[in-house]
Amino acid sequence: MRTPQDPAVFRRFSPNQFRNPLRDFRKPSRYSGGTMLALAGLAIFMSGPAQTYGVSAFVDPMLTELGESRSLFSTTYSIGTLVSALTLLIVGRQIDRYGSRLVMTLAAVVFAGALFFMSGVGGVLTLAVGFSLLRASGQGVLTLAARTLVPYWFVRRRGRAFSIIGLAATASLAVIPVANEFMIRHVGWREAWRVNGMVILLVLAPLLWVFVRDRPEQVGQHPDGIPPDPALPQQASEEHGHTLKQAMRTPAFWALIGAGLVPSLVLTGLSFNQVAILTDRGLPATLAAATFTVESLVGLPITLMAGSLADRFPLRFTLAAGQAFLALAMVVLLLSDSTALALVYAALRGVSGGFWSVAADVAWPSYFGKRHLGNIRGFGYSMGIAGAALGPIPFGLAYDLLGGYDPAILGLLVLPVVAGVAVLLARTPRPALVADA
Repeated sequence: MRTPQDPAVFRRFSPNQFRNPLRDFRKPSRYSGGTMLALAGLAIFMSGPAQTYGVSAFVDPMLTELGESRSLFSTTYSIGTLVSALTLLIVGRQIDRYGSRLVMTLAAVVFAGALFFMSGVGGVLTLAVGFSLLRASGQGVLTLAARTLVPYWFVRRRGRAFSIIGLAATASLAVIPVANEFMIRHVGWREAWRVNGMVILLVLAPLLWVFVRDRPEQVGQHPDGIPPDPALPQQASEEHGHTLKQAMRTPAFWALIGAGLVPSLVLTGLSFNQVAILTDRGLPATLAAATFTVESLVGLPITLMAGSLADRFPLRFTLAAGQAFLALAMVVLLLSDSTALALVYAALRGVSGGFWSVAADVAWPSYFGKRHLGNIRGFGYSMGIAGAALGPIPFGLAYDLLGGYDPAILGLLVLPVVAGVAVLLARTPRPALVADA
């Protein structure tokens, strides 16, 4: 039985059927992997207005004008995040079928429309619709398709490629909130949403449609710019790959799910309550902003180092290191009663994020191949997003019922420990050469 990724079927559903009228898919004079990596990084960077750090600057001015409660505003945002998670369960398969180019371009167009829609919201219902469109298109589909594109172009240097993607995400964290704050202060929050929408529609979407190529074979090239070596089993096994059903039967699949879900849940909950957690310890509220800066600065070199390590050593060690540093960061936070310890906590968060995010990006295609990667990553990514949506809940319950955040931190501390042990014990799955019928 042919699958959508069998050559004849792929030609039938290839993005080539949506031909680019501006240029042919002829072989470039130079290897195009760097261009694809730059475009994927640009998509990750420009997804910033749909990420939590991009939305945060809009919260207070929108609440002031709309007159809604903060809890209701947060609820609509959580609804949008859960819609994003559900969307990825469907879209992942479409990436495998049609390719990242078409899906990324359509996601960028919908993303731009969502940004324009957000500029006109007037109440709870429109907020829920707007956040659902925003999170599903920008934070969900666009990011997933960009991360799925990279493994087709890089195999031997995949870790370093994903470390560059990580740098794009870090740069977005540093730039987008400042840019949004500047626009809101000078032209208002509604116009700021519109400016973001114009940039996505007029810059990102055309670039993706004109220049992205789903596979190097479409332009007569090979991954890494190197002809395939039949003696390397990794290349053959990746081309066959597991189906989602086959992947779900392996311990490694669920270990990777945990390795992504746990940091998403824990870090979202901590970040959402960062100011309150630190001020409860007698530390100034301004320190919260400083901790995010320290986290980003530390994360930059760690991300590059993690990419190199992922290319040289078994991925389970890098994944486990990310979980171990997260657990250590939580312990330091529990002990933090000074600015110095709070900054150490932030630095450990940066180390953790640099390790686990790059290693997870590399692990999915390395463990399960590329043929059904969109479907498999879509499932895993949706679990991480669902974890992020639920992250603030245990902290809120702990504060309301137990009078502080420490019980939540203590209770959640076991999660990265368990996730780290799980990825250490989970071996690389055997290649799946025959797909399920």
